[in-house]
Amino acid sequence: MKQSLWKQADFLKMWGSQSFQSLGHILLLVLIMTQIYAMTESVFGAAAVLALMSGASFISGLLASYFINQFSLTRLLYYIGWVRGISTVILGYLLLAEGQSALFLILIVLFFSSFVGAWYQPARFALLPLVVSKSQYMKANGTITLVHQLLITAGWGIGGLMAVFAPFPVIIGITASCFILSGILIKSIRLTIDTKSVKVDSKVEHAWKKIFRIPTIRTITLMDFIEGLANAIWASALLLAFTTVVLEKGSEWWGALNAGYTVGAMIGSLLVISGLKLLERRIGLMIGLCGLSMGIFTFLFALSPYAILAVIVCVLMGPMYSIRDICQETVLQDIMNHSERASVMAARNAIIAPWTGCTFLIMGYLADVLGVQMVYYLAATLYCIASVIALLHPSLREYTYKVEQELRA
Repeated sequence: MKQSLWKQADFLKMWGSQSFQSLGHILLLVLIMTQIYAMTESVFGAAAVLALMSGASFISGLLASYFINQFSLTRLLYYIGWVRGISTVILGYLLLAEGQSALFLILIVLFFSSFVGAWYQPARFALLPLVVSKSQYMKANGTITLVHQLLITAGWGIGGLMAVFAPFPVIIGITASCFILSGILIKSIRLTIDTKSVKVDSKVEHAWKKIFRIPTIRTITLMDFIEGLANAIWASALLLAFTTVVLEKGSEWWGALNAGYTVGAMIGSLLVISGLKLLERRIGLMIGLCGLSMGIFTFLFALSPYAILAVIVCVLMGPMYSIRDICQETVLQDIMNHSERASVMAARNAIIAPWTGCTFLIMGYLADVLGVQMVYYLAATLYCIASVIALLHPSLREYTYKVEQELRA
């Protein structure tokens, strides 16, 4: 009988590491946004910080796809935690200073911290299949996704309250400690396999080529591009515009729509954790059907004449996308061997990250030209197109997740 995830020490350590990393990242964002806005008194200045962090993550993803396989995953994640923790302390010191020179140094340190942090997710993605048995990939991914969603939801509120009531050095200390604890927990994981790449001279072009040469990875990446454009409609600005223009409601309903989707996403993660056998047996088909459901629900959302119906649709929509994401991550982990997971994921992130930034501009422009409601109809169509690609592509539609093989690589 396989051991429960919650009784496996190595999984608990990785789960704790991801939790501390997510919480530290959110607290750092709250801290930086509030302090930079106070220093510059400019919304553009605060937004530029997010652009800087995205740029650092993009450049880092490019380099990670070349070099990440040359490091031990546990050692790499350990040092990422310490580097981000120390960078946070330095940022705290600089944020207390005044003047343009301090702001310039803050941006440099923040760029470096974001650059290093971008290596965390590809490495953690590659580590999970080495920590749990193959039959538990999906539950493990669902558990980590659930806690990440909870922390994203609660983190902004916690960070906001801390910014108001807690002394600044305390906030810095808690944020830095989150990153450091994340690294320490990972370092204590004991693996029976060397997580370095087998050959240092294996060219990273190999990782990039795999994205386009392996049919399943290519199909999922194409779907991510299409759905990435559709996902931009859930950005705060567009959703607020829909709430005020289409639903003719205030910001309190905008918050309710966000909360409804988050609750639904958590329900989806819980369904995966509960062990639905259908997801494992027809994992590729489920990816396509969940995408189709997203298209249908988005169309109904755009048609909703009442705010309460829109909230209900958001709740129903959340599980579909959450299940789709977890199934997709499980397929990507299953289809690659341990020596290529980190580099291929880093290459995928380097492609998708800049596109995500562009999608907000594209959908924002289309909302101005076509109207907010038409943009939601367009997004519904894009979700359906992505699902059709999945359902028509045999490599993904017929993908079989063979949990009988208890492999750890």
